Amino acid sequence: MRIRNYREGDIPTLVHIQQLAAQADHVDGMSEADFEQWLAQPELEAQFNVFLITDDDDDLNSWGQGDTLDGLEGEVVGYTVLQLRRSQHAYHFLCEGAVLPQQRHRGAGQALLICALNHARMRASELEFEAQQQGFPIYFETLLPVDDPASESLAAQYDMQPTDEPVLRGMRLYRGEL
Repeated sequence: MRIRNYREGDIPTLVHIQQLAAQADHVDGMSEADFEQWLAQPELEAQFNVFLITDDDDDLNSWGQGDTLDGLEGEVVGYTVLQLRRSQHAYHFLCEGAVLPQQRHRGAGQALLICALNHARMRASELEFEAQQQGFPIYFETLLPVDDPASESLAAQYDMQPTDEPVLRGMRLYRGEL
């Protein structure tokens, strides 16, 4: 599997994945217009903060996880979006995405979470001084489906605890401090 950044033209694929995952998780799906509006937000910087994972055949690429051979990029099986939000008392890096139901429990979701977490850690270092001056914590958060039994253990692996904050129906917000 390979992780790559979002490219123009990926929206139909992301919508397809999100709608199939939403159906499996009993949550509301998003339309293509919703995705276009979400990813067009300038503060999101989609080309840097949206990650896709493909099912590339690792045996065909001896160059390692960072590169792909021309023409051998596999099907996108999941994605994650990392957003920075600021509340009155904290900075929040929110990770949300989806993996195709038939591709779950094969490491794609965990790989996307690690990617987003590492990216959040790098970005958090730029906010650290400001956050310390204000006495604000910096959190990494993820929305995971309530109906997926792996959600809780995945969050626990990365020291994230469930919150009681209201979120999308069928989802739970997990939080850990960076």
